[in-house]
Parts: sequence; structure tokens; C-alpha cells
Amino acid sequence: MSDLNLCRCFQLTAFLCSFAILAGCGNSGRYSLEGKVTFDGEPVEKGYVQFSPLPGTSGPTSGADVKDGIYEVASSRGLFKGSYRVNVQAWKRSKKISIDPVTGEKFKGGDLKQILPPKYNDDSDLEIEIGGAQRTFDFNLDP
Repeated sequence: MSDLNLCRCFQLTAFLCSFAILAGCGNSGRYSLEGKVTFDGEPVEKGYVQFSPLPGTSGPTSGADVKDGIYEVASSRGLFKGSYRVNVQAWKRSKKISIDPVTGEKFKGGDLKQILPPKYNDDSDLEIEIGGAQRTFDFNLDP
């Protein structure tokens, strides 16, 4: 085999290997999702949405920060097909004046306060199903 043919063979092999690697990365089986979170009709300013697999669903727990009522889970951290329990946390800073134990400096809002009732987090019965065409899941929570 000539040097030119050997070079072309090597280039083709390298290209096919690269293509196979990239093609494998694109289908992880994970689904991205996004949505809105409101409480009492208002967007949740700061919080977290967690998705935990229910029995019969394989895959890790995943979640995303909620900022100004919006969350987004990228496919790289997405969910596998199945059923998930949803746990929603939302916090507001208290108006309490706190004192930094090191510097003695006073500042407002030192404590974060959970503003959602336990029925949306500790005792949540919220569930979603992943696997169809739906990728948007909004949570409109009532007091």
C-alpha cells in the first residue's frame, strides 16, 4: 500500500471513529425539561425543583434552580423515561437583622425562610411522567 493510500485510510478511520464517538454522545437517553413555578399566582423568585424517580423508574435524582419563576434541566443532567416525584423549595430572606459572628457587622436578611407548605416539598405528592413529547412542566402552587 502506498504512503498516500495509507494516509487516506488513516484519515478515513479517524473520521469514522470521531463520528461514532459524537453520535454516541448525542443519545444519552436523558430528557431535558423546563417550566415555570408560581406560588399564589406569583413567580417564585428563588428556589429549587427536584425530581426523584418513583419505584419502577431507573435513573438518578435531578433538579434545577428556580430563578424568577423559571427552571431548566439540561439534557446532560436530564431525566430518564419514567415517573418522578417532584419536590419544590422556595425561599425568601427574612427582614431580620443579623450580626456577622466574625466581624460584628449587621446586615439585613440573614435567614432564608421556606415559603411553601410541606405538601410541595417534605410531604410532596406532585408527580410527572417523562418519555413523551412533553418537555414543559409548570407548577402553579396554591397556599
